[in-house]
Amino acid sequence: MSTKHFSIYVLTMRDETRIKSIERQMSDLTLTYQYIDATVLEDIEQMTHPINRNAIVKKYGRMLTKGEVSCFLSHRKIWQEVIAGGKLAVIFEDDALIDEDIKHFLDCLAMEPVAFDVVLLGHSKKDYRHKKMYHFLEPLKNGEPLGTYTLGRGFKTWPSGAVGYVITPAGAEKLLAASRTICCVLDDWPYYENKGVLVKEVRPLLVWEDFVNIASSLESDRQTPARKNFLFLARVVRGVMRNIKSRLGN
Repeated sequence: MSTKHFSIYVLTMRDETRIKSIERQMSDLTLTYQYIDATVLEDIEQMTHPINRNAIVKKYGRMLTKGEVSCFLSHRKIWQEVIAGGKLAVIFEDDALIDEDIKHFLDCLAMEPVAFDVVLLGHSKKDYRHKKMYHFLEPLKNGEPLGTYTLGRGFKTWPSGAVGYVITPAGAEKLLAASRTICCVLDDWPYYENKGVLVKEVRPLLVWEDFVNIASSLESDRQTPARKNFLFLARVVRGVMRNIKSRLGN
């Protein structure tokens, strides 16, 4: 892969376990990258960035935690770097598990005329050990081929993490404009889509959050569960229907 097409950023908490994991992967993949230190708020009340508490509580039934706000401000910092750099960027969080095919996908993305502001490379809180089942349960709607991959959007979209994604400078500008006042969690991609950000995701997914081996920096202080569990049989039936619709192009 020619790195001239991409800047690669790793958002880090400087945790020893996370650093060892991400550096080993980057070395194996021979990727050149830059660390961006995460913003860490001691108290939300001390932040200067505007935040719409009423809108957030109305949307989620609770206020964001200081970890979630810190994460939001950290990614905004990287978006500013992307604009300054003026070229495509790949953003990983330091608890990412990165598929060895990532370089091939980035080659395809750089070479083909694909319209996007953001391409989600992975979903948070999904078990990479069951990736085949997850891909079956969550196919893409209106998928478009990109080499051996497919780009599209899920049948139902939700806040799905920011463990790994590709972003254009124009996309970074749109995200910054949409978050001049914080009105949602960082990874509420449907919110950004409503603000004119063109979000797509890839299948198969190429980045997973290593929540099996690395503790989340966000989940411990959340007041409600991050995801609701659905009956497995119902999810399988839904997955079958979605795959049929996906193959029919609906």
